[in-house]
Amino acid sequence: MKELPDFLSSGDEARLFPVLAETSKEKRVASIFLAVMTQIPALAQEVLASTGVRVGKRTKVQAFTEVVFREKDFANCRPDGLIVIDTGRTRWSALIEAKIGKNDLDVEQVQRYVEIARAQGIDAVITVSNQFVSRADHSPVNLPKTLLRRVSLFHWSWTWLATICEILGYQNAVDDTEQSYLLAQLNDFLAHPATGVERFTQMAAQWKDIVQSVANDEKLKKSSSEVEASAASWIAEERDLCLHMSSHVGTRVDSIVERKLREDPAARLKEQISSIVETHMLTSKLRVPDCASDIDLCADIARKTVSVSMTVKAPTDRKSTKARLNWLLRMLPQNDERIFVRALWPGRCPPTMKPISLLREEPELIQTDNLDLVPHGFEILMIEGLGKRFGGRRTVIEDIERIVPEFYDLVGANLKAWQAPPPKPVKSRAAPDPGELEPTDLGDAGSLP
Repeated sequence: MKELPDFLSSGDEARLFPVLAETSKEKRVASIFLAVMTQIPALAQEVLASTGVRVGKRTKVQAFTEVVFREKDFANCRPDGLIVIDTGRTRWSALIEAKIGKNDLDVEQVQRYVEIARAQGIDAVITVSNQFVSRADHSPVNLPKTLLRRVSLFHWSWTWLATICEILGYQNAVDDTEQSYLLAQLNDFLAHPATGVERFTQMAAQWKDIVQSVANDEKLKKSSSEVEASAASWIAEERDLCLHMSSHVGTRVDSIVERKLREDPAARLKEQISSIVETHMLTSKLRVPDCASDIDLCADIARKTVSVSMTVKAPTDRKSTKARLNWLLRMLPQNDERIFVRALWPGRCPPTMKPISLLREEPELIQTDNLDLVPHGFEILMIEGLGKRFGGRRTVIEDIERIVPEFYDLVGANLKAWQAPPPKPVKSRAAPDPGELEPTDLGDAGSLP
């Protein structure tokens, strides 16, 4: 039995097979995850890195459930877990509050746990639910900043935790046989629908109204609750899509956001609200490691289309438009009626765009009116019209999470960025060939028989 922290009167080690009532689904899932995490250092490293805690070879990771505080004022408060990280020199601890299924975090409950953490010298509170955030230090609940001066508040979504486990499995990051078995079992457990782990599956209820308003050419307002709800849903979907793509490619996929917006969730929400109102578009940028370029995603509310694209620089060692285009087409072996190529021209010359299938037969169709120009870059797009499905809360998410992986399989996985070849060595002035010399220049050698 591991030693309990001084501020606890009782508590159990997180159990792989918790003995709990059927109604304690949240505690059961939390206990199983925490128990496995303490036994797999690679998992603990990945998960706890989101809180800024480093797990080394000699670090002890302990997890407890059913914790009861010694202080009488807190005796009736029962968080779902406690993590204690001991490096030998320092100790870091965090209370765990978990929700499962469609249960969202309770603001008053989370605030109470933060207050307890402050009083007991606990470093952080970690909430876990099916709610999505862009970063672990962004919380779905808003608490007074003064309350968080001495206690950090972090949030993990269950899908994020499940994706971390999947990626570790794909990358064979766990060598130990027993640990690998535990990780595989945890993956199966979290993937089962009965567990209550849910992905983001639908836009806000107001999404249909927004789509209809744009179709009716009605003016949207930034102060509208419908617009704000739709913008918040898109940000949640962006995060879920990153996790979906991470599972698809077997490595971490991130969204690319301006630093000032990344640090300020409220500003990020305002930016998406402005995008809906001013352009009737929702956009995101994803980064897959070692990909030729970032992947741009756009949901066009007015046209009811979803487009995914990548942009690459054209090879400057090829002088004609046809040669540069053929370089691109050779990397994209499959035709798809949804895929287009947009040529980017120098100066003020507007881009030209044609279907990839047509360009294979007639590459000259991409040429601009000025025949002397050659493109400096290409944008490869997949554009799909969704029609009525675009206005569906659930169907639009289903289609986005189908289209983006399809684009990656057809384009992203095959596209390579052009790289200039290394410069050829400069030829030094060589000595004259003996055959080019006059006999007088050869000296004594010129009199050879």
